Amino acid sequence: MRFITFGLLCLVSLTGCDGSGSSGEKKVPLDQVPPAVRATADKAVPGVQWEKAETETEKGQAIYELKGRDSSNRKVEVEVTPEGTLVEAETEIPLEEVPIVAREALKARLPNFKPDEVESVTKGIGPAGYEFEGRDERNKKIEVFVSADGTQVTIEEDDD
Repeated sequence: MRFITFGLLCLVSLTGCDGSGSSGEKKVPLDQVPPAVRATADKAVPGVQWEKAETETEKGQAIYELKGRDSSNRKVEVEVTPEGTLVEAETEIPLEEVPIVAREALKARLPNFKPDEVESVTKGIGPAGYEFEGRDERNKKIEVFVSADGTQVTIEEDDD
C-alpha cells in the first residue's frame, strides 16, 4: 500500500496537479494570444501595454492570463477564457483610491490588518470590488475581497 501511495504522489508531482483543480502555467507569446482573448483584455482595461501571457487550466477550464502595465505604470492582470469571456481583471492601486465604504468594511472586519498590496477587481461573474493582500495577526498571508459597496467581505488564507 505504501508503494502505491508513493507512486501516486510521484505521478501527481510529475503532472503538476496540486489537488486544487489547477494545472501549471504555460507561457504563450503575445502574438499567439487568440484575438477574442486580446480584445476582451483590451476592453476590460484600456490602454494597457501587455508584457506577457500564460495559459493555465482552472477546474477543467482553459484560462489565458495577460499581465502588463497601464498608462500610470500600475500592474494589471486579466484572466479570459479562450472564447473571450472575462473571468477577472485586477489593477494595482494605492489604498487611498479605495472608496471609503470599502475601506471601512475592511477595518470593521479586520481592525488591525495593514495590506501590502491593493487591487481594483472586476469580475466577469460576481461583484466588482477590491482585493487586499497582507498578513493577519498570526502572520499568516491572507487575501481579503471587499465588494465595492462594502456589503461583502471574504477572507482567504494563502498557502505559504
